Amino acid sequence: MARGDRIRTECRVIGRQVVYQHHGIDLGDGTVVHARPFQFARLFHGGSVVRTSREEFAGGSAIELQTEPAAVFPPEEIADRAELLVGSQGYCPVFANCEHFVSWCATGRTESRQIEILADRLRGFGTRVAAAVSTQAATATVGRLAGGSLLRGSLRLGLRGVFPAAVIAEAAAAAAEWTAHQAGHSKRDSRRAAESAGLATSAAVFAVTVAAAGPVAMTAAAVAGVATWSGGSLASAALGRLTAMQQATRTERTSQP
Repeated sequence: MARGDRIRTECRVIGRQVVYQHHGIDLGDGTVVHARPFQFARLFHGGSVVRTSREEFAGGSAIELQTEPAAVFPPEEIADRAELLVGSQGYCPVFANCEHFVSWCATGRTESRQIEILADRLRGFGTRVAAAVSTQAATATVGRLAGGSLLRGSLRLGLRGVFPAAVIAEAAAAAAEWTAHQAGHSKRDSRRAAESAGLATSAAVFAVTVAAAGPVAMTAAAVAGVATWSGGSLASAALGRLTAMQQATRTERTSQP
């Protein structure tokens, strides 16, 4: 690794079952600048930016090069920006973690893809629950047109299936996106993996909910599950764009003299 390179290593928590990435700036002399908590067992009790050996930074795991998002500053300036903050405090796993720090050094923006994934999934859960409520009316209409048994099966789904479907589908999407990101896939590919997993899971959960009503009802419920997930994705994307626009506006106003 060269001076100014962004690097990452794999860390494990919660019985070593959950994997996350720890980020830092390589200084090219065997040391790394990175943000970390004072105590990993107390993540919300503060931390600081430190300069340690590469071995201490890696903690026995392999070190990989990080290239997303694209750097704005040249490597030497990235390293200088990192060194400038050594000793500064204010670490927070949600708003000022190691990835936020590395992103600022390379781009001037504080971003964390890992936090973004979690936030997107929480936002998606809310929008999908709202979309599911409106889907029930469409499902009932299809049931009336197709016959009594289908109607009964569809109505049996009711609102009882909305919450578990949203929870399970979002969990599946989050797991797929997180795993893809940790494996080094691009932001676009990670989101595609999440959408595929969520769509399939939503359809399956809706269908299983009305399994007792027979295959016709299960088919209708699966379609409702697809519609719910798709509607939630559209609403979540629109909400995300609105949030980004509002943040950009606030940043612009703050930067004005």
